[in-house]
Amino acid sequence: MDVVNCQPLLDRLTLALVKTGVISDLAKRKTQLDKIKFCLGVELSYRDVKINVRDEIQTLLEALYDQCEDHGKSEPLALKAKTQGSKAYMKKRDTEALRCFTESICLAPAESIVLPLAYANRSAALYQMHKYKEALQDITWAEESGYPIALRHKLLVRRCRAHLMLGDVNKAGESLEACITHLSSVPVEAKEKFEAEIAELKQKIENHVSSGSSDPADAEDTLQQPHLWKGENEQVKYMTSAFEMRGSEKYGRHIIATEEVSKGSEVFVEEPYAAILLPEHHNTHCHTCFSKVTNAFPCDGCRDTIFCNEACREAGRAWHQYECGILHILSSVGIAHLALRVLLVSGWKLHCDIRGEAVEGRLAGVGAHGTFNGPDHRDRYRAVYHLLPHLSNCLLEDQLQYCLAAILLASAITDKTHFTKDSLNECGEKADLDVPQLAAAVMRHIAQLVSNAHAITQLTTSDCVILFTGAKSRMEQIKQIRVASAIYPTASMMNHSCKPNIINSFYKDVLVIRAIEDIKPGDQVSNCYGPHYCRQTREERQEALKQQYFFTCKCAPCTQPEYMRREASWSGFYCEGCGGVSSWMGSDDPSDGGDDGGDAEEGRGVLLCLQCHKLQQPSTHLTYTCSKVNSLHEAGEEAMKKGNISEAVSLLRNAVEEGSKVYLPENQYFVRVRDTLARALGESGEYESCCLELQECMQMMEKHYGPESIELAHEFLKYSEVLQLAAVTNPRFGEEAKTVNKRLNDIFTLNYGPQWKVYLGSAFVE
Repeated sequence: MDVVNCQPLLDRLTLALVKTGVISDLAKRKTQLDKIKFCLGVELSYRDVKINVRDEIQTLLEALYDQCEDHGKSEPLALKAKTQGSKAYMKKRDTEALRCFTESICLAPAESIVLPLAYANRSAALYQMHKYKEALQDITWAEESGYPIALRHKLLVRRCRAHLMLGDVNKAGESLEACITHLSSVPVEAKEKFEAEIAELKQKIENHVSSGSSDPADAEDTLQQPHLWKGENEQVKYMTSAFEMRGSEKYGRHIIATEEVSKGSEVFVEEPYAAILLPEHHNTHCHTCFSKVTNAFPCDGCRDTIFCNEACREAGRAWHQYECGILHILSSVGIAHLALRVLLVSGWKLHCDIRGEAVEGRLAGVGAHGTFNGPDHRDRYRAVYHLLPHLSNCLLEDQLQYCLAAILLASAITDKTHFTKDSLNECGEKADLDVPQLAAAVMRHIAQLVSNAHAITQLTTSDCVILFTGAKSRMEQIKQIRVASAIYPTASMMNHSCKPNIINSFYKDVLVIRAIEDIKPGDQVSNCYGPHYCRQTREERQEALKQQYFFTCKCAPCTQPEYMRREASWSGFYCEGCGGVSSWMGSDDPSDGGDDGGDAEEGRGVLLCLQCHKLQQPSTHLTYTCSKVNSLHEAGEEAMKKGNISEAVSLLRNAVEEGSKVYLPENQYFVRVRDTLARALGESGEYESCCLELQECMQMMEKHYGPESIELAHEFLKYSEVLQLAAVTNPRFGEEAKTVNKRLNDIFTLNYGPQWKVYLGSAFVE
């Protein structure tokens, strides 16, 4: 699906209102509804062009409505895609065939004869790709959508073969019986071949039974739904009973531990109230649970939305009945789409009911029975509705953007769906629903989501290819990619810390939060809203939090001197006076090179020692040494690119020797120099020396990011591979590799949960 970007219009209208000063009138409107009505009534002249906000938005929408046909079903296009898939399949281009058959399935109308044929063809491609479970699912869908009886024998044979490949002899036997029963319906010209296939399958089943062989279950099938440690809290759904939600003037609503919680415990396991798949994953992931899909199950009304199966399609019907055919419009405005999805999931009547409730005498979001976020739908929406929107703290330009996006979405839903009609039928004649009312509700949720939405991430692997003498070693590293945005109201009750005591991971669309340290009774449970003390400076963190979340962080890393000293050491040098931690203060770090410290002489920075408190410009010796190390490092990298490994090792060893005179061991630039040397040593076959350098790097990574950090785990991955190569000639390295793999397993399981093994496999697990 082509992604339409409505942002240029929103930016153009915002610029016009800012430049003409009209935006100042927006500040005088206090409620969301008043702000929306103001925007809808704006008419102005900017650069001799008359602008009517309502007309500008409607003109854009009309252009987008004209594209709706391009997002519907098309039998001719479905047939074309199926034909292309068949050609690719015959040429053994399985991946291309799979893509074409899936495209055909998404394009084919529900009653089209192309649909069952495309399912059947895709099952053949999947079987050829050894994806037997997916092939079996496609065979079932082909039959259910009307696959011709005259061709059904092909599916029956393929089903039997797939069960055999999966080691399921019982189901293979059942499938063989179905083949035999169907024998009388097979066309004459195909009967002889079919009988031969039945005889072959019968023999294979007998052989399979006698050998007792079976394939192991898929790793993903062995994963279990996460469970809350000590059970669910009776007052706050999705949270452990060892925690409690409290409210105070200082902290607002927040979470406190009432019992001791051990590291690794699952303390939140929360389903999203609403979630949207990011546009770049629309064609690859289920729109309901966000699992990556190999054999997509289509929407029966549009070509843009896919699901895992019938259950996910049915679960998504509550919101997709309104989004079907206009997803290209709704997904063009980012987080505003999620705000609209919240309302589509809730319904207008529930929104009005919760909006009109009194909350006196209890924490905001808590129902009359004293529960937060559950168990019924009303309680869940109440928890979402009472998340703080912070609109009064937002810049006027941001408020205007929220208004415009909300108007655009409310207009599209009103123009192209039956949401208004359904809402009027549900609410009766008293329903107060038009574009301004709907847009005002969307605007409130946009403002809430800017501060409270979670990014749903998934684990994937990236190939890291390291060249060694005489061999190419392919190492896969885990990385996280963002696939969706969601709202989790219970998890949103945690306050921020730049040094959190929990970590987030996901099981499909379920947010799973684990303790990453032991939490004592009375401790506040804190999440990281993004800025982490190991990855950003204090100034960067404070600025980001103030801009998006409107508060000044006062956590330990932001206020305690020991953390500031640690932060300084990550880019620090030895003080030339006392040997302590000397921190660079300025715009140009000497590590960047330069000509004999010219930048420092121009007054762009100074060094401050955190031990003797001496403030001075870097000496000629320091700037010269830094420049020399930088040059040696670059030359070493260039030598590696050209394949001059021995020269690279010599240059990089010299760089490390010189750098150790001025850089602190934990200086991140110097760690990178050592890491480059380790890579060069590995490529030269000096595995033992490579291990020694990697050990130095790992010590610094552990000191910087912590003993259970993902950054350290990725260093362990490199170290593990080198150990396995070294173990070929020296068995003692093999024992060390087992210890490292155990540590890797512990770190990844703590950070990602057991599902990480599905993506990386068991290569690094003891």
